[in-house]
Amino acid sequence: MKIIIYIVSAILASMPRTMRLCIGRQLGNLIYLIGLRKKVATINLNIAFPNLNKLEIESTLLKCYRHFGMVFTDFIAQQSLNKKNISELVVLHDKDKSILQNSNGGVVMSAHFGNWEAVLPALGLNNIKMATVIREQKNIHANDYYIKLRSFPNISLIWKKESLRKLYDAIKNHKFIGLASDQNARKKGVRIPFFSKEASFPKGSGIFHSRSECNVYMVLCILGSDYKYHMFIKSISSNKINENDIVQDITLKYVSILENKIKQNPSQYFWFHKKWDKKIYK
Repeated sequence: MKIIIYIVSAILASMPRTMRLCIGRQLGNLIYLIGLRKKVATINLNIAFPNLNKLEIESTLLKCYRHFGMVFTDFIAQQSLNKKNISELVVLHDKDKSILQNSNGGVVMSAHFGNWEAVLPALGLNNIKMATVIREQKNIHANDYYIKLRSFPNISLIWKKESLRKLYDAIKNHKFIGLASDQNARKKGVRIPFFSKEASFPKGSGIFHSRSECNVYMVLCILGSDYKYHMFIKSISSNKINENDIVQDITLKYVSILENKIKQNPSQYFWFHKKWDKKIYK
């Protein structure tokens, strides 16, 4: 199994990217026809875009499957990225690079939008230090592969079970910590209207900001018409005093930006997870 995984990965990495993206789109078509997580995605799209008719929802959904088919093949080939060729995949403007390099670390709030996996190589290969939390996979070969695809210079991988102390240490040492801030945090989260319907968002970014006074940036890698991922970087801050108010304020600003980006590129959001309360998906 391990050998097969690495062979497939090596073949994809050696292909011209245009060919790899074509394979990704066809993979997306196949998964769309199979209907994997289609019910959940359809419910989510109807919540977010109530004015779209059934045909428009299906069209957006198909584009979404194709988008993440392409993202998947890019991710599988991620091992081939280095300092010389990263700019061929991800566009990080000098102004934005300078902002991150001179900020003494902080929190990077990302989301399951565009290609979130490209954030690690984009920052690490541009000499920006970051630590991010990863989950251990049950299959040892999948786990090794998982680590390999996310291992880049200046990037520290932290296992979830030991994450909290090491994340604070990373901030103290002027590194960024990467947090996927759009996951459904359920009862532990802060409830914020997301496309006019309340959803639960993680509190982590707001808490780190409150307790360490670190900088917070929203960072996204958005696929452009040139088929490169363009980095969007936006500073988020709060002038609130109480920690609960800070968490609420930071999250509100994050959600507002995320909503606007999704409206601009609806097929680039990962509609396949249960973002709202579980009872909606029964």
